[in-house]
Amino acid sequence: MAETAILYDASKCTGCKGCQVACKQWNQLPSPLSADEYEFTKSFQSPLNVGPDTWLIIEMREVDQEIGIEWNFTRHACFHCTEAACEIACPVGAISHKDNGAVVIDQEKCIGCRYCVNSCPFGIPQAKSLGGTDYSKSFKCWQCFDRTSNERAPACVTACPTDALEFGDRAEIVAKANDRVAQLKELGFTDAEAYGENELGGLHTIVVAHRGLEAHGLIRDPKVPAETSFWQLLKPLGGIAAAATVGGLGLSFIMGTGYKRGELEYDEATDTVKKKEVEQ
Repeated sequence: MAETAILYDASKCTGCKGCQVACKQWNQLPSPLSADEYEFTKSFQSPLNVGPDTWLIIEMREVDQEIGIEWNFTRHACFHCTEAACEIACPVGAISHKDNGAVVIDQEKCIGCRYCVNSCPFGIPQAKSLGGTDYSKSFKCWQCFDRTSNERAPACVTACPTDALEFGDRAEIVAKANDRVAQLKELGFTDAEAYGENELGGLHTIVVAHRGLEAHGLIRDPKVPAETSFWQLLKPLGGIAAAATVGGLGLSFIMGTGYKRGELEYDEATDTVKKKEVEQ
């Protein structure tokens, strides 16, 4: 399967949230059913962040102008990093890359440790308790791998009415993003930038930020947290320790084969204590 990516062009986005709704519908993610269950955010952005039941949101940043308001929209969802901090941090191998670059959580393997939640520089994976217990699992966007593996675009892309979202071969998507930035600069958007070509080894969501990265809430030069990188170094050591433990137990068993252990027994006839040889 070829390496693919989503292109999000913020200059074409109208903040309609069609992608947000399509994500909910396709992945059968629950939403509040009454007005009382919604949190008042004082913003058109709702909810304020991604969560275990909301894998994609459109962030809405209002900038006051002399006349009216300037809107800076951002699609906030998993970037599917090549150097994915969540995958590095996962101690049980529940997070992995698909052949097309999508980073996916295997719910059967997830143990709810939340290391991925604490490691992601973008704050994407989120955990929730299951069945009202302390047992939890982590959730996030999986780039609709069930669709893309059948040569269909992710649900969010198909719902966009303004072509702000595209999906395709990653190299082609990166080229389109760079071409669009050049075009925007000619149109007067001097701060326009493309995001995702090289960050964290290359992202599989490429963003065209027509007013610059910071204006759209994007992290410039994101890093895998130092503690997460340290955990990656410990993984091989943990494997070695486990192998050494198993090997040690095996060696003990081999060394103990045929060993004769002395036990004391009382001889009532002679009123003495003597050793009794016991074959193991």
